[in-house]
Amino acid sequence: MMQHLTNDILLDYVHGELSPADDASVYAHIEHCQPCRTEYDAEVALGEMLRAQAAREERELPSSVKAEIWERVRAGKPALWNRAAAWLRPGVALPLAAALAIAAYFGSTYISPQGAPSIEASYYLQDHAAMNSTVPFSDRASSVNPVDLETAAAVDTQQTAVNVQPASYTADANP
Repeated sequence: MMQHLTNDILLDYVHGELSPADDASVYAHIEHCQPCRTEYDAEVALGEMLRAQAAREERELPSSVKAEIWERVRAGKPALWNRAAAWLRPGVALPLAAALAIAAYFGSTYISPQGAPSIEASYYLQDHAAMNSTVPFSDRASSVNPVDLETAAAVDTQQTAVNVQPASYTADANP
């Protein structure tokens, strides 16, 4: 047979704080062990006696005090800070922040200019014509005189000419 149950185990059993396996083993032990059953009954009786005493000594507030408390609760207005803090609750603040973010995102597209700035097509035509007129052997370079191009090229090469000395190379013939 098992040893007798301790007072702590009995208290845990009375308050339902044991695991199901321990609860079942304590129940089986109490059913077969008379001294432990007597101790269990004494603990249950003591708990009932304490609850009954607490219920007898419980006092209620007089009805006039209750009425005064409820009157002050209903008459009291929340402070300005408390009303402002109510707007900071997640149930209010989160949808408000989401609406502001959406408004800022979509509102900025209506305020700012739409897309890239447009460039007139005539600009591209003029630029293309200017580039083609500078190509010397282009079919469309008819407005440029070839003689003028040759003289311009000669002047350009004279201005950019660099005196370059021919390099002398020596090779060792030693094998």
